[in-house]
Amino acid sequence: MTNIQIIALVFGFFMAYLSFLHYKRKTLSRYQFVLWEMLWFGLIAATILPDRFNFVTERLGIIRAFDLFSIIAFVIVLFLSFYNYLAVTKLNKRLENKVREKTLEQFNQIINK
Repeated sequence: MTNIQIIALVFGFFMAYLSFLHYKRKTLSRYQFVLWEMLWFGLIAATILPDRFNFVTERLGIIRAFDLFSIIAFVIVLFLSFYNYLAVTKLNKRLENKVREKTLEQFNQIINK
């Protein structure tokens, strides 16, 4: 087992444990918890058994399983970045509207006095 595999294993188990803690604290729903656990244990399985993915890499013309995982990780990071951008934009608009409503409400109270 290489050093990178050991690091990936430790990271996978640590993240699975963190997901469990957040589920127990009710930060994650059951669905979210199962999704994250599948992801982390998939990482662990892929780290322990990288040769099991040779049939996929051969069909895609990718030389190593690590390259496949790097491509998948890059796509996931791009998707999550876009999703986070949209979520932050939506929250920003909601906050702006709430501040505007509260300001107008306070302004109207001052004028009506």
